[in-house]
Amino acid sequence: MATIPKNITERYKMNGVSIYQPDKDMGYNFETTYSEGSNRTQFGKALLTPLFTVEQYSYEATDVPVKEANKIFKIVAKGEKFNLYHWSLYHMAWRTDPFYVGKGSLTFGEVSPDLKTISKLSFNMQGVNPLD
Repeated sequence: MATIPKNITERYKMNGVSIYQPDKDMGYNFETTYSEGSNRTQFGKALLTPLFTVEQYSYEATDVPVKEANKIFKIVAKGEKFNLYHWSLYHMAWRTDPFYVGKGSLTFGEVSPDLKTISKLSFNMQGVNPLD
């Protein structure tokens, strides 16, 4: 089984291209979708039928060069899937998987007066395929 190296030399990539790296930690979440019939009994007991679970990441970087922000924005802005090279806690490995960015999850801060940097770029990415 792979372990997380102390000095990670791997870099996040989108569609095989190295991107401006997140400031520090990239938030990692997972989301499980349940069947329509999942609910609770009148006594509060959950009756759950999980359908699938996907990985999610929260990207955030500050003082991003405009050209780097533009490169990332062109990959994620249209809601289409892209390949993300990432560290998967579930698989305990660096791997490439398809992800997408949903509507309304991009945040841009201020653009510098010389138009060279954006103060903040953040968005959430969701896995296309369920965890196997």
